[in-house]
Amino acid sequence: MVMSKNIKKSKRGVLGKSSPFLFYFDIFDKFLAQVAILFGSMLVILSVAIVFYSVLMRYIINIPQTWTDELVSYFLVSIVMCGVAETLRRNDHITVDLISSKLSHTGQRVVDLWGMIAVVLVSVAMFFSSFQMVAFSYRVDLISDGYVEAPMWIPQSSLLFGYGLLILSSLNRFARIYFHAIKTTDLKPNYSQTDLSN
Repeated sequence: MVMSKNIKKSKRGVLGKSSPFLFYFDIFDKFLAQVAILFGSMLVILSVAIVFYSVLMRYIINIPQTWTDELVSYFLVSIVMCGVAETLRRNDHITVDLISSKLSHTGQRVVDLWGMIAVVLVSVAMFFSSFQMVAFSYRVDLISDGYVEAPMWIPQSSLLFGYGLLILSSLNRFARIYFHAIKTTDLKPNYSQTDLSN
């Protein structure tokens, strides 16, 4: 009740009027995506620090550190998976619009809807595949072959996290396209009506 009072009805736009559930689902999706971006940003800073430490130890002090490359490689996968959902929210994934850009407004909307369906299906498939991989690694206590000797289910869990967020964001974007809360003419999100861009 308190949250709904704090958000003016005039700021809910098309999506808020058609379905309050979808409106708050968009807020929830955006919150999770931004938390993932924050975590990914921290991993970027940590990775840079580790690489700097590795270079310093190898070329200045002449004591190479064998664990740094493996750890940074795990971080890189996590960084990518942390950013994939927010990238979809911003519609910044690489797209080929040679044909779709020539379609009418309705045609572009249909193409975008089918695109989001494809993203959902692929994301669900990858999520369950990643779940099976993580479950297997945890069950057999699989350890990495490198110097870190990390339980493999820990770095593999970033795939579950990333694909889970991607499922949410693609479902959210599908709903926003369906309820005309996104301009498909320029293939960019239009959050001006719902004031969710800031």
